[in-house]
Amino acid sequence: MARLVVLLIVAAFLSAALAHSTMHRNEARVAKAMSAYRELVKTQKAFDFPPGQNMFTIQRPEGVRTYYVYVPMAYNSSTPSPVLFAFHGLGDQCADFGPATGFQELSEELNFLYVYPCGTDGLLGVAWNAGTCCLDGSPIDDVMFTRLIVQDLQKNFNVDALRVYISGFSNGAFMSEILTCQAPDIMSGSASVSGIVEMNPGNSGGESACDAAFQTFNKNVPMTHIHGNLDFVVPWTGDELLGFPPVPTDFADWATRQNCQGAPVNTFTSGPYSNQRYENCGSGVTLDLVLHQDGGHEWPRDQYFDVAVYIVNYFNLNTTDAQNFN
Repeated sequence: MARLVVLLIVAAFLSAALAHSTMHRNEARVAKAMSAYRELVKTQKAFDFPPGQNMFTIQRPEGVRTYYVYVPMAYNSSTPSPVLFAFHGLGDQCADFGPATGFQELSEELNFLYVYPCGTDGLLGVAWNAGTCCLDGSPIDDVMFTRLIVQDLQKNFNVDALRVYISGFSNGAFMSEILTCQAPDIMSGSASVSGIVEMNPGNSGGESACDAAFQTFNKNVPMTHIHGNLDFVVPWTGDELLGFPPVPTDFADWATRQNCQGAPVNTFTSGPYSNQRYENCGSGVTLDLVLHQDGGHEWPRDQYFDVAVYIVNYFNLNTTDAQNFN
């Protein structure tokens, strides 16, 4: 829009110049206008879209799908920008979840594009088709939807393809993990908050399905899991009826997929939070499991631990360093 306004000003200036009688004056005015335009183009921070929340749509077989992009004030379309996705939980609204995570404020502080897609309505509410929960049996392909969002972002924004990160909560964390299984090529890291792998048919069969999908990609992906051991929705000890493997099993299976060697080590303790990390994994990636002792089904942000800050730090969004773990 800013560039369009400048072009209109230049066009008006040129029209006025052409109205004068002598070619010499016309050429001088044209040269002056074009010189001013070149200087403006060099110095302006052009926005493809205005700062703040922007809504986008993609046509899919199930209908029109929606996602939001929060554009920070410092975004400059001439500079590649990192991207952080956040997938909402079951029954939540993307437009409510997106601003509530803490990522929006961090987007302004650290200058990354923040993307929060919207699920589809199902029997249990707005959900993601991420395996045994929560649109089981639906033909909706949310993995492809996410791929198309990434493609759309690359058309509309200057995206740093080496710094695209995925996160999610609950059913959105299931989505984060299934994307890591089936689409690691579009990301440089993933975070799962109160989630696990629950690909069909669930339990150990779901973990095996993830093994098979992930092995088709020659890539390792840094991952972090944040989970409370008193989570009654996605229990730490698993839920065989719902197809949820135990959280420690899920973590260990990711370590196997990513060729991690040795045992995890404790890297921090903060109040009721402690972290176990596999440090020696394929391509130099790390895997984290943050345990919230006596924590429930939550997106934790308290005096001891802010999950939003932790995730952006884990992904190095607080630096300008790109990481490539191919």
